[in-house]
Amino acid sequence: MERLLPGAELTVPTVVNAELERLVGRQAPRAAAARAFARRLRPVRTSGHGDEAVVKAAIRLRAAVVTADRKLAERLRREGVAVLVPRDRARLELKLPREPDRTADDGRVRRPRPNR
Repeated sequence: MERLLPGAELTVPTVVNAELERLVGRQAPRAAAARAFARRLRPVRTSGHGDEAVVKAAIRLRAAVVTADRKLAERLRREGVAVLVPRDRARLELKLPREPDRTADDGRVRRPRPNR
């Protein structure tokens, strides 16, 4: 992590802590380990639910996000947020924010709509 983002502080959005608690209650694989790791990090207060809260917090804090969720990673990158993606048990890959595709006549950035 230090090599990819020198000086970065690891934090965890409160919405993620709540989701990890739910997953542990359902006995989801690896949820207990993820919760144990998250408990070692400073919590960051978020409002809202799920991915929307993570995106808003990352933009507000100008933070990079670690996630294995491909849809969330792509959304974050479209919003100008750097994403760290797990590649194996001990390695992260940095995905930089996507460049805007084009600019409209009025100067506003136009981004393509995601395929659904």
